Amino acid sequence: MDLLLQDEHVSLMEQGFHLLKLYENEEISFENFLVGCKTLLKDKIKQPKLAADLFAVFAGKQASFFTFETKHKALARSDSFLFTLVDIDLTDEWINQFLPYWYSLARPILLLDDFKDLPEDRLSGDENTIIELGNDAAAIEAAYNMGMSDLELLATINPQLATFMRRFLNEALRYSYIKTELLKA
Repeated sequence: MDLLLQDEHVSLMEQGFHLLKLYENEEISFENFLVGCKTLLKDKIKQPKLAADLFAVFAGKQASFFTFETKHKALARSDSFLFTLVDIDLTDEWINQFLPYWYSLARPILLLDDFKDLPEDRLSGDENTIIELGNDAAAIEAAYNMGMSDLELLATINPQLATFMRRFLNEALRYSYIKTELLKA
Protein backbone atom coordinates (compact mmCIF):
# COMPACT_ATOMS: atom_id res chain seq x y z
CA MET A 1 0.00 0.00 0.00
CA ASP A 2 2.88 2.36 0.76
CA LEU A 3 4.00 2.07 -2.87
CA LEU A 4 0.70 3.48 -4.06
CA LEU A 5 0.99 6.52 -1.81
CA GLN A 6 4.57 7.50 -2.62
CA ASP A 7 4.76 11.05 -3.99
CA GLU A 8 6.48 10.01 -7.21
CA HIS A 9 3.78 7.42 -8.00
CA VAL A 10 0.91 9.74 -7.06
CA SER A 11 2.37 12.52 -9.22
CA LEU A 12 2.71 10.13 -12.15
CA MET A 13 -0.91 8.98 -11.71
CA GLU A 14 -2.13 12.59 -11.61
CA GLN A 15 -0.28 13.38 -14.82
CA GLY A 16 -1.69 10.25 -16.45
CA PHE A 17 -5.22 11.11 -15.34
CA HIS A 18 -4.73 14.58 -16.78
CA LEU A 19 -3.84 13.03 -20.15
CA LEU A 20 -6.90 10.80 -19.90
CA LYS A 21 -9.10 13.80 -19.11
CA LEU A 22 -7.73 15.66 -22.14
CA TYR A 23 -8.54 12.65 -24.33
CA GLU A 24 -12.00 12.12 -22.81
CA ASN A 25 -12.77 15.84 -23.37
CA GLU A 26 -11.57 15.45 -26.99
CA GLU A 27 -8.83 18.01 -26.41
CA ILE A 28 -6.19 15.54 -27.66
CA SER A 29 -6.43 12.59 -30.02
CA PHE A 30 -6.12 8.98 -28.92
CA GLU A 31 -2.73 8.82 -30.63
CA ASN A 32 -1.57 11.86 -28.64
CA PHE A 33 -2.88 10.25 -25.46
CA LEU A 34 -0.73 7.16 -26.14
CA VAL A 35 2.32 9.23 -27.05
CA GLY A 36 1.80 11.22 -23.85
CA CYS A 37 1.63 8.00 -21.83
CA LYS A 38 4.81 6.68 -23.43
CA THR A 39 6.60 9.95 -22.73
CA LEU A 40 5.30 10.10 -19.17
CA LEU A 41 6.36 6.52 -18.43
CA LYS A 42 9.76 6.66 -20.15
CA ASP A 43 12.40 5.26 -17.78
CA LYS A 44 9.77 4.64 -15.07
CA ILE A 45 8.36 1.26 -16.14
CA LYS A 46 8.90 -1.51 -13.60
CA GLN A 47 6.28 -3.93 -14.96
CA PRO A 48 7.34 -4.08 -18.64
CA LYS A 49 4.98 -6.89 -19.62
CA LEU A 50 1.92 -4.97 -18.45
CA ALA A 51 3.15 -1.82 -20.18
CA ALA A 52 3.86 -3.69 -23.42
CA ASP A 53 0.45 -5.36 -23.36
CA LEU A 54 -1.40 -2.12 -22.68
CA PHE A 55 0.37 -0.30 -25.50
CA ALA A 56 -0.30 -3.28 -27.80
CA VAL A 57 -4.00 -3.48 -26.93
CA PHE A 58 -4.45 0.28 -27.38
CA ALA A 59 -2.72 0.00 -30.76
CA GLY A 60 -5.27 -2.65 -31.79
CA LYS A 61 -2.89 -5.58 -31.38
CA GLN A 62 -3.09 -8.73 -29.27
CA ALA A 63 -1.78 -8.78 -25.73
CA SER A 64 1.11 -11.18 -25.22
CA PHE A 65 1.09 -11.70 -21.47
CA PHE A 66 -2.23 -10.80 -19.84
CA THR A 67 -5.97 -10.93 -20.59
CA PHE A 68 -7.78 -7.63 -20.99
CA GLU A 69 -11.35 -6.53 -21.72
CA THR A 70 -11.28 -6.39 -25.49
CA LYS A 71 -14.66 -7.89 -26.34
CA HIS A 72 -16.70 -4.78 -25.54
CA LYS A 73 -15.08 -1.55 -26.68
CA ALA A 74 -17.15 0.63 -24.33
CA LEU A 75 -15.93 -1.42 -21.36
CA ALA A 76 -12.29 -1.41 -22.45
CA ARG A 77 -12.14 2.25 -21.40
CA SER A 78 -11.10 1.12 -17.94
CA ASP A 79 -7.84 -0.34 -19.25
CA SER A 80 -6.27 3.11 -19.49
CA PHE A 81 -6.30 3.24 -15.68
CA LEU A 82 -4.06 0.17 -15.62
CA PHE A 83 -1.20 2.39 -16.76
CA THR A 84 -1.09 3.52 -13.12
CA LEU A 85 0.45 0.16 -12.22
CA VAL A 86 3.33 -0.06 -14.67
CA ASP A 87 5.68 2.01 -12.53
CA ILE A 88 5.33 -0.40 -9.59
CA ASP A 89 7.42 -3.56 -9.33
CA LEU A 90 4.57 -6.09 -9.48
CA THR A 91 4.92 -9.76 -10.36
CA ASP A 92 3.18 -11.25 -13.38
CA GLU A 93 1.31 -13.53 -10.99
CA TRP A 94 0.00 -10.54 -9.04
CA ILE A 95 -1.22 -8.86 -12.25
CA ASN A 96 -2.96 -12.07 -13.37
CA GLN A 97 -4.71 -12.36 -10.00
CA PHE A 98 -5.58 -8.67 -9.90
CA LEU A 99 -7.15 -8.23 -13.35
CA PRO A 100 -10.37 -10.22 -12.76
CA TYR A 101 -11.02 -8.20 -9.60
CA TRP A 102 -10.22 -4.97 -11.43
CA TYR A 103 -12.82 -5.77 -14.06
CA SER A 104 -15.33 -6.86 -11.41
CA LEU A 105 -15.18 -3.27 -10.17
CA ALA A 106 -14.54 -1.28 -13.35
CA ARG A 107 -17.08 -2.92 -15.67
CA PRO A 108 -20.12 -2.39 -13.43
CA ILE A 109 -19.15 1.27 -12.99
CA LEU A 110 -18.92 1.71 -16.75
CA LEU A 111 -22.16 -0.21 -17.27
CA LEU A 112 -23.94 2.11 -14.82
CA ASP A 113 -22.68 5.02 -16.91
CA ASP A 114 -23.93 3.30 -20.06
CA PHE A 115 -27.39 2.79 -18.56
CA LYS A 116 -27.53 6.43 -17.44
CA ASP A 117 -26.26 7.84 -20.75
CA LEU A 118 -28.16 5.53 -23.12
CA PRO A 119 -30.52 8.17 -24.60
CA GLU A 120 -27.68 10.66 -25.16
CA ASP A 121 -25.31 8.00 -26.51
CA ARG A 122 -27.95 6.85 -28.98
CA LEU A 123 -28.16 10.40 -30.34
CA SER A 124 -24.45 11.22 -30.25
CA GLY A 125 -23.09 7.85 -31.32
CA ASP A 126 -20.82 7.66 -28.27
CA GLU A 127 -19.60 4.25 -27.19
CA ASN A 128 -22.09 2.38 -25.05
CA THR A 129 -22.15 -1.32 -24.19
CA ILE A 130 -25.94 -1.57 -24.51
CA ILE A 131 -25.79 -0.15 -28.03
CA GLU A 132 -22.85 -2.44 -28.81
CA LEU A 133 -24.80 -5.49 -27.57
CA GLY A 134 -27.73 -4.80 -29.87
CA ASN A 135 -29.45 -1.64 -28.62
CA ASP A 136 -32.63 -3.39 -27.53
CA ALA A 137 -34.23 -5.09 -24.51
CA ALA A 138 -32.02 -8.16 -24.90
CA ALA A 139 -28.95 -5.90 -24.87
CA ILE A 140 -30.17 -4.19 -21.70
CA GLU A 141 -30.66 -7.57 -20.03
CA ALA A 142 -27.25 -8.78 -21.21
CA ALA A 143 -25.53 -5.65 -19.86
CA TYR A 144 -27.37 -5.97 -16.55
CA ASN A 145 -26.45 -9.66 -16.24
CA MET A 146 -22.83 -8.91 -17.11
CA GLY A 147 -22.67 -6.32 -14.34
CA MET A 148 -24.33 -8.62 -11.82
CA SER A 149 -21.93 -11.43 -12.71
CA ASP A 150 -18.96 -9.12 -12.15
CA LEU A 151 -20.39 -8.05 -8.80
CA GLU A 152 -20.51 -11.69 -7.67
CA LEU A 153 -16.73 -11.79 -7.95
CA LEU A 154 -16.35 -8.36 -6.34
CA ALA A 155 -18.46 -9.62 -3.41
CA THR A 156 -15.77 -12.20 -2.60
CA ILE A 157 -13.37 -9.39 -1.64
CA ASN A 158 -15.71 -6.51 -0.81
CA PRO A 159 -19.30 -7.63 -0.15
CA GLN A 160 -20.40 -4.21 1.07
CA LEU A 161 -19.31 -2.44 -2.12
CA ALA A 162 -20.84 -5.18 -4.27
CA THR A 163 -24.17 -4.82 -2.45
CA PHE A 164 -24.05 -1.05 -2.87
CA MET A 165 -23.35 -1.36 -6.61
CA ARG A 166 -26.05 -4.02 -7.10
CA ARG A 167 -28.53 -1.50 -5.75
CA PHE A 168 -27.47 0.99 -8.44
CA LEU A 169 -27.71 -1.62 -11.21
CA ASN A 170 -31.20 -2.58 -10.03
CA GLU A 171 -32.18 1.09 -9.99
CA ALA A 172 -30.91 1.44 -13.57
CA LEU A 173 -33.59 -1.01 -14.68
CA ARG A 174 -36.17 1.44 -13.31
CA TYR A 175 -35.04 4.39 -15.45
CA SER A 176 -38.09 5.34 -17.51
CA TYR A 177 -36.38 4.84 -20.88
CA ILE A 178 -35.03 1.45 -19.76
CA LYS A 179 -38.44 0.31 -18.46
CA THR A 180 -40.06 1.39 -21.75
CA GLU A 181 -37.50 -0.62 -23.71
CA LEU A 182 -37.98 -3.70 -21.52
CA LEU A 183 -41.79 -3.49 -21.78
CA LYS A 184 -41.56 -3.54 -25.60
CA ALA A 185 -39.91 -6.97 -25.52
